[in-house]
Amino acid sequence: MLRFKKYKQAGSHSNSFRLTNGRSDDTELQSVPLLARSPSTNRKYPPLPVDKLEEEMNRRMADDNKLFREEFNSLPVCPIQASCDAASKEENKEKNRYVNILPYDHSRVHLSSLEGVPDSDFVNASFINGYQEKNKFIAAQGPKEETVNDFWRMIWEQNTVTIVMVTNLKERKECKCAQYWPDQGCWTYGNIRVSVEDTMVLVDYTIRKFCIQQVGDVSGKKPQRLVTQFHFTSWPDFGVPFTPIGMLKFLKKVKNYNPQYAGAIVVHCSAGVGRTGTFIVIDAMLDMMNTERKVDVFGFVTRIRAQRCQMVQTDMQYVFIFQALLEHYLYGDTELEVTSLESHLAKLYSPSPGAGCSGLEAEFKKLTSIKIQNDKMRTGNLPANMKKNRVLQIIPCEGQVCVSVWMCNIDIRHFTQLDIQHFLIMSCI
Repeated sequence: MLRFKKYKQAGSHSNSFRLTNGRSDDTELQSVPLLARSPSTNRKYPPLPVDKLEEEMNRRMADDNKLFREEFNSLPVCPIQASCDAASKEENKEKNRYVNILPYDHSRVHLSSLEGVPDSDFVNASFINGYQEKNKFIAAQGPKEETVNDFWRMIWEQNTVTIVMVTNLKERKECKCAQYWPDQGCWTYGNIRVSVEDTMVLVDYTIRKFCIQQVGDVSGKKPQRLVTQFHFTSWPDFGVPFTPIGMLKFLKKVKNYNPQYAGAIVVHCSAGVGRTGTFIVIDAMLDMMNTERKVDVFGFVTRIRAQRCQMVQTDMQYVFIFQALLEHYLYGDTELEVTSLESHLAKLYSPSPGAGCSGLEAEFKKLTSIKIQNDKMRTGNLPANMKKNRVLQIIPCEGQVCVSVWMCNIDIRHFTQLDIQHFLIMSCI
């Protein structure tokens, strides 16, 4: 039987560029060391009650996240002895994006074998448990151009209706993931036809709806399925998002969409361990928080590393998980539908139970209790820039509007908004 090889060339990156099987740098490995081969300490990290979360975070973030780094480095790289024989086969080596990120045999996703194609049951993807749900997720590498067909075969065979993508196609001019969907219309990937039904572009993420159908179905019925891709686009090339708010809203959208009857949620970044693991851990710990009023990040990461190596790849991602959990605990979900705005406002005007004030006042107090992160305002606090601030307590965070230094020796990287407007006006005169 002839294997289908028709797939769409990714239109968002150069055809001449092809990522070789290097080591995973899921945004991070160029700037941080690879994980230690063994735990650095035997120290235990028990679950945290949610009412102690803020206190513990402040303690562990002291001295430039020293205790968080110790905790992260205490995670076992692989809690069990596991083989990767299928991924290491010569026939499958080219299917792996990174030579050091291979699925374990006991937890890998098995595809149905194609007649006459050796080892066609392999795809670099692993089943991952949720908080209480076995195999809730499939953590996968970002498809390579050679594995796009296998990726869609996995989506079809696992009855997946939700795809979570936590990478951009290209980052730092490097291909992180092949474009496995058509920009418009339909395309056939192997024996799966994919058509784009709708695309919604939002601030932090894009939602794409696909209709997929298996071609050549001998039954003649050719059923169609709707698959929705949630593509988080606000993860920076380096590090982690500045704030977890966008990720929490994104995760809420995914949670509300995925139906109970569906198969595993496929989550992928580039290597399928760093950002992918971060997303899965936040999801599971939010469920644990709501059920048990505590979180066990260390324990859960340890458990899922027994299903796929290096899940949660850097200490920055580990800290980001805690930041997301604390954000949710302190401020909750404040997003609401426009249709419920009037009733919600009426509720806010009513006295808040146990607060001695209205709900509106209680909510505003939460805003004023947010701690100012001075470490993210270093440029604005430089002595040379202090005089440029109209109000010394109102300083922009790093990564906002910057002005290049030119035609002078003065440090003009830092400007308040009024300075920027004045600069632009003067430049146009």
